[in-house]
Amino acid sequence: MASEKIIFLTIGEPGYSRSWTYFNGARKLGANVEFIEIESSALINQFLALRKRLSRKYVYVVMSPSQYLVPFVRIFLGRKVISDAGWSLFEGTVLARKRFGLFGLLALKTFLIDFISSHLATKVVVESKNQAKFYSRIFLVSKRKIAVLYTGVDEDSLKNARGQIQLPNFFNNSKIVLFRGKYNRESGIEILAAATKLLVLEDITFWVFCPGLPTHIEFSKHTYINRTYIQSQSEISNFYRSAQITVGQMSKDRRLSRTIPHKAFESAYLSKPYITAGNSGIRELFVDNLEIISTRAGDAQDLALKIRYLLDNPGAAKLIGQNMNLKYSKSCSQEILAKTFLKLVTT
Repeated sequence: MASEKIIFLTIGEPGYSRSWTYFNGARKLGANVEFIEIESSALINQFLALRKRLSRKYVYVVMSPSQYLVPFVRIFLGRKVISDAGWSLFEGTVLARKRFGLFGLLALKTFLIDFISSHLATKVVVESKNQAKFYSRIFLVSKRKIAVLYTGVDEDSLKNARGQIQLPNFFNNSKIVLFRGKYNRESGIEILAAATKLLVLEDITFWVFCPGLPTHIEFSKHTYINRTYIQSQSEISNFYRSAQITVGQMSKDRRLSRTIPHKAFESAYLSKPYITAGNSGIRELFVDNLEIISTRAGDAQDLALKIRYLLDNPGAAKLIGQNMNLKYSKSCSQEILAKTFLKLVTT
């Protein structure tokens, strides 16, 4: 076990960052770790105060998506700075959401944050092999400086589910399909909406938890829609446990070739069969038709067929979920990821 003290820093909610999985995992392993949340309104004063009590010999981990803290950490705290980026801010803001700002200034600013932070960091940690290639190419970072570590889940937060879920089950049966995720180009939520209409005559209830979902996207009358952000991991765990199938990203967006969505790891940990658009990102970890069910990207009819097949064949669906969980246990459990992370940041 690493004896060096490791300081995790973020400007956002700790549970929102993928780094929280590694922090909690490392803490459970007995590592010497500390978490610090930085107020963005008083950066300099906080870093001056931290410099007085923290050693420059510590390892500093800048949690995702707080990459702009890297220069401050490097200047005020220490030389060993790990940027657990996961993915670039440029990719999330500009490429995925097409937010360029006036005269492209937001795009330029975001690119420079990623560029500068990745070059000042001792090591950059990203979510997949394809993401590592992309990061190296776009930000001119040496491949030797980039490490790959899957996102995983903070397992304790999903274990502690309490109470009974009380959401509409229009047919009072066991055929419930769950989608959970933000509204963005990658989600392909329009494809799912079309699939719900194709299955409107089936005894299937759809649950859609999607912050930012526009009201103009129409689902079947058998769909429960929640547009609020759900912070309670216990609630999320209950939603998963009550559903028979979970649906991932459905779009043709190119970013899906570089990412393995967080909800895929949630489904894997909870042994829920997962349907998603086939792409090289998800296939880096999970095997088609054995651990996940892939559909043709952007194809509502194919999605509807796969949903109907799994619900009509509960034995096959259960096996898919079990196989996905087995892969998770062997390759990306929180303990495995935490051990790998500790090794990455202390060598």
